[in-house]
Formats: sequence, structure tokens, C-alpha cells
Amino acid sequence: MQRNTETKGLIKEAFTVLMKEKGFHTLTVSDITRKAGINRGTFYLHYVDKYDLLEKLEEDLLNDLTEILLKKYDNHFDKPKEIIPYQAILSALYYVKDDFDFIQVLISENGDMSFINHFKELLQKSMKENILKTGILNYSQKGLPEDYANEMLLSSTASVILLWIRKGGIETPEEIAHIINQSKDISPYELLI
Repeated sequence: MQRNTETKGLIKEAFTVLMKEKGFHTLTVSDITRKAGINRGTFYLHYVDKYDLLEKLEEDLLNDLTEILLKKYDNHFDKPKEIIPYQAILSALYYVKDDFDFIQVLISENGDMSFINHFKELLQKSMKENILKTGILNYSQKGLPEDYANEMLLSSTASVILLWIRKGGIETPEEIAHIINQSKDISPYELLI
């Protein structure tokens, strides 16, 4: 089992470097195996092809983030601003920091642009499940079409996290979690005053 984990780690590391250098569409399984120092047969024991590799790595990432965001935290779900609790955001940011190189290349132009949509869907799912847990709050779209209301609700959190990743994770997870918390209290128009 440990050997499988080590092999998968080598494959992921090689895949990450190659995505950064070449982009997903131009890299091959041969590139990955050469970079990882393994033979093609070993690669195929774990993955069907590079698409399967990408899908499985993204799936693992999203499953881990789902677990973090849906974990029961000591908070006040009856307050709309706590629907994605500070502790959940902070834990998710630490998780991202631990797998930063892969996640950064994943959201880059050389990565998988659809991952950002999957990430937003995860935030939306987390928010909706936490709203249901309260038994008090309702999701009011204020007369807006659902897709636009969802985007408005999620955009500040998702945008701050994505910007942080694109900038190279310069700030600490605590600083970013604080910025996200502040964004819950500030209307975009208040930034113009």
C-alpha cells in the first residue's frame, strides 16, 4: 500500500511539473513516466490515461475539500455570514497550501479551467447544506435568476481564494480567511467611498 502511495505521489509530482511546463493538452503519458522515473506499465496499473489521472486527482482534491467544508464546526449557522464558517475556510486554505503547486497549476491556463467551476459548485453545495442544517435560514434569491444569485453569493469567497492562489499564496491562510470574512461585511460599493 505504501509503495502505491509513493508511486502515485511520483506520478502526481511529475504531472504537476509537466502541466506547468507544457500544459495538459501537450503532455503525454510517456512524458509523465519519464519524469516520474517509472515505466508505462506502472502508470497503467493506476490510471487509464492522462485524462483519468487528471480526473482522479481532481476528484480526490474536491472530496477532501468537501469533507473540510461540510465538517461540523463550532459556529452559529443561524447567522448568514457564518454559513461557510471561518474555521472551515481556514482549514480549506491550509489544505490548499499543502497541495499548492498542483492546485496552482490546475487553475492556470495550462491546467483544467473547468476545475474552477467544480470548486464553485463545491462552495455552493457547502453553503446550501449548511443552510438546511440551520432549519432557520432560507435561500432567498431576491427575485434574481438562481444562477446569478448563486454567483453573487459565492463570488467574493471564490474570487479571493483564486486570486490568492494565482498570486502564489504570498499571504498566510489566516490573512486570506480574514479578508474573506471582511468581504462578508463590505458591499462592493463601499470600496468606492
